[in-house]
Amino acid sequence: MTPSSPSDPAVSVVIPTFGRPALLLRAIRSVQAQTRGDFELIVVVDGDDPPTMEALAGVSDPRLRVIVPQEKCGAGGARNLGAAQARGRWVAFLDDDDEWLPEKLEKTLAAAPHERCIITSLIRVVAQHGGRINPTTPYDGRQPIDEWMFDRHSWLRGSEAMIQTSALVFPRALFDELQFVEPHEEWHLCFRAVKRLGYDYVTVREPLVIYYVPVAIASLSNSYRLARTLGWLDANQNLLTPRAYSGFALTAASQVRPEGSRNRAMLRLLRMAFANGAPTPKQLFAFAFIWAVPQERRVRLRALFGRNSYAGTGQSE
Repeated sequence: MTPSSPSDPAVSVVIPTFGRPALLLRAIRSVQAQTRGDFELIVVVDGDDPPTMEALAGVSDPRLRVIVPQEKCGAGGARNLGAAQARGRWVAFLDDDDEWLPEKLEKTLAAAPHERCIITSLIRVVAQHGGRINPTTPYDGRQPIDEWMFDRHSWLRGSEAMIQTSALVFPRALFDELQFVEPHEEWHLCFRAVKRLGYDYVTVREPLVIYYVPVAIASLSNSYRLARTLGWLDANQNLLTPRAYSGFALTAASQVRPEGSRNRAMLRLLRMAFANGAPTPKQLFAFAFIWAVPQERRVRLRALFGRNSYAGTGQSE
């Protein structure tokens, strides 16, 4: 595929990065291998990072632009900066430790019914204890998108939903109205676009992204702490339905590392779920399972039954 002129791209691909040049080059190669070549590639290097700049100097591609912000801005800020500089009608995001399959852009953009939609795809999840294709139940619009994301739909399976940045493609015009806001930025942006602005959420029903479950390596998306997660939940209570609120508190938030006593944190989440949400028996069952069974054993049990599931910015069961 002969690279198109970077002055007239259909889509701008944004990769935020810092301190992972080898992984970044793998991600870039997956973009360069796309069957649709009318894109520009914007890499936002979030800080003073000579090894990454050296690696990028070796990439000979007229579609590549490198942006270094004056101050570190984190993963969300780096994505916002890339979107602000985008020339394409669409903006696609890729994390520096993930990969795209070659038809990602072609099939994703072909699925857009109009320009007020978010387009995603199924995701091939690669994890230490096995992998799977997620989401197992793609969003179909028959329930609020936050309930689809956070409610528990079965007793023994993990999360059947997944919103992950490397699969998302947005109209460039959306970023004139909304931006990524940390934490849980991709969830927040999609919820606001769909529920507040009326965007459609469209899923290509085949895996086009390889998502590597994070390992112990530096990342722009720092490990979330419970205080930040609860702050996000409090600030966005009006964005979530009661069932989504309790689902988030009892499943997603219950897996975030607390700053103090875990038992005290779990009791707090339980109280919040009942005070502000609408807990279901399946949500409460999942909460008890997460509380009683250590994480490593939970992951192994789900791998044993072939039901591993990962979502969002980290593991979700």
